[in-house]
Amino acid sequence: MQVRVYATLRPLVGGRSVDLDDGCATAGDVIKELIGRFPALSDRLLDPHGAVRPYVAIMVDGRDIRHVGGLQTAVGPDSELDIFPPVAGGKR
Repeated sequence: MQVRVYATLRPLVGGRSVDLDDGCATAGDVIKELIGRFPALSDRLLDPHGAVRPYVAIMVDGRDIRHVGGLQTAVGPDSELDIFPPVAGGKR
């Protein structure tokens, strides 16, 4: 499974995407695997209680996991997973 990351997360994982083995059954498993490989992601993605931070978007097959099953959202070997960090800024 390929997990695509964006913006400020890319330097933490060394690129635009990370390839994972097909052993992940849920979005939570994917996040746990990513944090195991790249510990700096932990504080960026999860709050101290293990919940996804409010402005982080984790998408499975184009759907925000908050509107599906949260970290229990099922994933398969062909799932597309994208993680977007909070983004702010712009011109006033």
